Amino acid sequence: MSEAMVLYATLAGCACFIGWVVRRYDLLDREPWHAIAFVMVAGAGMMFIAGRVQGRIILAGADHWPEVLGSGFYSVLAGATEELGKLGAVALVAACFRRHFNDPIDGLIYGSFAGLGAALEESVWLLGSDPGASGIPWQEPVRLAGHLVMGGIGGWGLGTLVGPPSPGTLALPIGFGAAVALHVAWDVAAFEAVRLRLETGEAPAWTTGLAMTVMLTGMVVFRVLVGRGAAMSAVRFAL
Repeated sequence: MSEAMVLYATLAGCACFIGWVVRRYDLLDREPWHAIAFVMVAGAGMMFIAGRVQGRIILAGADHWPEVLGSGFYSVLAGATEELGKLGAVALVAACFRRHFNDPIDGLIYGSFAGLGAALEESVWLLGSDPGASGIPWQEPVRLAGHLVMGGIGGWGLGTLVGPPSPGTLALPIGFGAAVALHVAWDVAAFEAVRLRLETGEAPAWTTGLAMTVMLTGMVVFRVLVGRGAAMSAVRFAL
């Protein structure tokens, strides 16, 4: 019991630190904590649903799909369903907290916390399925940051729809498409690393290189969108 408490307390501490970093980007019209908590719970719920949907699709087609689909198919399935779930969580908070969803950067902020909630749900499930776990694996903080970054990128377009200045209607599909693409590439690296490690005893360097490239690309895109969103917010609140 004490080991489990330390395990999940450490996971929560990592999540709080990463969330605090993102919270610093919310400068002009800070979002209330109850809305942040709401979207994190919604993100976790959407992640749970996405996992069940993935399982049903895989089981339904297990006897019909050729193995050649492999990790590529599973990566697309996971990337599409999980990023759609995060976007759905942002849309839900936009509908339930319309008074607070009034800033062009809000899509990125709420999307980030939806991703953080989704990552926590996934991490708790994975850690819970490993009864021998006594510490946070090194990849868990990476998982938290990765889902947060992709959630922010995917949700950014919704924030741009709240008012002027608007970058156009393509912001939403482009942001969501970028998040899905990053997620798919990330999962390809992860799934292939596991498969090849089981087959050969070690994962090739390209899987690590791809994962690092995806994370760095996501962080750069995220930071660019932060700057763009902050500039749009400054214009909006100056009107």
